[in-house]
Amino acid sequence: MDLPSQAIWQGFFNGIALGWIYILMALGLTLIFGIMNIMQFAHGEIYMVGAYVVYYLTASNGVNLFVATLLSMIVMAVFGIFLERLLFRHVRGQVLSPIVVSVGLTLILQSGAVAGFGVYERSVPRLSQGSFEIVGSMIPKDRIVAVVCAMTLILVLYVFLKRFKYGQAMVASAQHREGAILQGISPNKMSAMAMAIGCSLAAAGGALAGSLLMLDPFMGTQPLLKGLVIIVLGGMGSLLGAAIGGMIVGLIDGLVPILFGPAPASLLPLIIVIFILVVRPRGLFGHE
Repeated sequence: MDLPSQAIWQGFFNGIALGWIYILMALGLTLIFGIMNIMQFAHGEIYMVGAYVVYYLTASNGVNLFVATLLSMIVMAVFGIFLERLLFRHVRGQVLSPIVVSVGLTLILQSGAVAGFGVYERSVPRLSQGSFEIVGSMIPKDRIVAVVCAMTLILVLYVFLKRFKYGQAMVASAQHREGAILQGISPNKMSAMAMAIGCSLAAAGGALAGSLLMLDPFMGTQPLLKGLVIIVLGGMGSLLGAAIGGMIVGLIDGLVPILFGPAPASLLPLIIVIFILVVRPRGLFGHE
């Protein structure tokens, strides 16, 4: 059956927008893992809580969406520092304990969201109203705004890591922890910064997703899984790998359900990850 070009173009731009949201998740995860050597499985719930912060700021207090997103990023950055100092600092360097802590935190945040926010869906204001025409198809403007916002945040992160003292210290700590300590770089400070930045990126992703889609207490599960897939696909620690992996996964989510149905869309990323693990275990752009 021939599909109208309108559906194809909408699927394409939906996939691009989702891809950049997934990249925000993946970068936060890889930053935390690179600095702390901990896989933060509660990262999806940080994404969810950040989205709800935006919802209550906009719906209850009339705050502008972009201002609310910035405030949410700040709130979740502070929350990330709190989590690092209270929970993850004490289990850093261990194998099983960080997993138990992060899974337990996932259950606590999900249950708290259900109790506090309810199980029904909510929505935040759109990033932008209206549509524009591409090749005879109408594309919502909010998809483009979401991509621009995500790209801007990633560019800011890139400049911070490459040009600023603390960013370079984080890179050094991720590349060689012992050598960084010998240079006077505090591992505790780097861990707190990694958690703060990772949580703020997750909050931004949740705000963008909440504007494009809907909010519910379980909205963080899928982006967390997509972020993990992107890390495996693109390679741990690679910004380029995260960007390309995010685009691949996002376009699969946007186009494959339209072209082939939802079942292949669910299976294809997993098949690609298995293939990458067999052929190139460090990912497409991962370091040796």
